Amino acid sequence: MADDEIKVKKERDPIMMVCFVVFLLAVCAVSGATVYNNYLKADDTIAVSGSTVSVNYVGTYYDFSGKENAAVFDTSYWGVANDDKVLKSNDFTLNSESSYKPLSFTVGGTSVITGFSNAVIGHKVGDRFQVKIEVGDGYTAPDTERTVNASSVVSMPTVETLTAAQFKEMYGYDLRGYSEIEKSVYGWPASATYNAFNNTITMSYRPVTGTSYTAVDNDFGTVSLRVTSPPGSTISFTFVISGYTVISASGADKSVQMMLVDLGPNENKTVGGVSMPAKFYVTSVTDAGNDGIADTFKYKTVDERYNQVLYFEIELVSIG
Repeated sequence: MADDEIKVKKERDPIMMVCFVVFLLAVCAVSGATVYNNYLKADDTIAVSGSTVSVNYVGTYYDFSGKENAAVFDTSYWGVANDDKVLKSNDFTLNSESSYKPLSFTVGGTSVITGFSNAVIGHKVGDRFQVKIEVGDGYTAPDTERTVNASSVVSMPTVETLTAAQFKEMYGYDLRGYSEIEKSVYGWPASATYNAFNNTITMSYRPVTGTSYTAVDNDFGTVSLRVTSPPGSTISFTFVISGYTVISASGADKSVQMMLVDLGPNENKTVGGVSMPAKFYVTSVTDAGNDGIADTFKYKTVDERYNQVLYFEIELVSIG
């Protein structure tokens, strides 16, 4: 082969190689773009009545999650449930981490409240949205609300009998003998005596007249019992409710974050001769003097979530 031919071949080969590489890159780019676009193609499926969906959510009272007064009563997020900095409702229970996962249900079915179910209609996977569910559309129960004058005298026995199970639920341990209790559920001191014959515990209370004892003191407020007369067969006291968080107000009437008052299992306390439950939720107060001490208060006896405005933040995870 002549030297000129060899020279020409050497000059052309690099050019051909460059062209070939460029061609391969172009093919890969087009192919890759096609695969990438197909992979990221948006799913425009929307939830409709009858769809099976799964969602993550945070349910709160008073306002949407993250707002100043919001209190979480239910959630599917472990990070929210296990965060001590997030205000929880009175009835919130922390479960095991494995129980916090997306909630699955059929839109239009009966496994969740209607307002929650209908809220996902029209949404796509990945959407985050809020829904406010008014009283009557959420968890409903007969109206048990009553008004009590804070100056009304409440009376209860000086001696109460509890089952062993009731005592453990209230005080967190089993009693098999005798114990001096510095602070009973009422706030005042007591002695407890175990009766092995019938597996009961006799509680003898020892409050001091004129003294206020703190029965509740938490994020929602303080409830004290002020003893009004020397204990005999009965103890007489009045409620002193303070430290509450106002949600809305109309003059002296103030809707407040609910406060749970749980004074044991026996419902044998009376206000002005009327039976009063041992467990109730303070829902509102009047404070005519605007001194932060309730003059009257309203309470309900049904569980906290009943007859309450509900706020939900929802994330749609999947549509079946």
